[in-house]
Amino acid sequence: MKKGILQGLIIVLSSLMLLSFASNNRNYQTECVTIATDGYLTINVWDTKKGAKYKFEQARKDAIHAILFTGISGGNGCTTQPPILNKTEEQENFKTIEKSFFAKKGKWSMFTRSSATETTLPDKLGIKNWKVYQVSISKNELRKYLEEQKIIKSLTNGF
Repeated sequence: MKKGILQGLIIVLSSLMLLSFASNNRNYQTECVTIATDGYLTINVWDTKKGAKYKFEQARKDAIHAILFTGISGGNGCTTQPPILNKTEEQENFKTIEKSFFAKKGKWSMFTRSSATETTLPDKLGIKNWKVYQVSISKNELRKYLEEQKIIKSLTNGF
């Protein structure tokens, strides 16, 4: 009996791991550069698989994706930025607009101010041939948009 339960548990866990890898085809890395008082967060972003073939439009989308789903770890004088969509319910709500949001002419582009190729690489990259982009994202405006779309609740909700 215990052997059957253990085998079932292994199958379920293996399936969950495969699903998580299959659904996330993003290979970007981020590094915080600055947090401005006007609500903009500037990060370096690069793709570990595409390297020098990484495109600037994809870097901007990846920067928004990081702000939404993974957050940005602290460093370089930046405090850790948790993801905006930090609850399963919020992530599920976002899935209803995700395709149109990240479309070629989607709303995502309204929340990035700049994107430039960095000439200095993050220390962890060494001297490899990478394209690293510096992208500024209006985190406050992105949050406001998600509140208006009823994806997340306002920070002042309940007060």
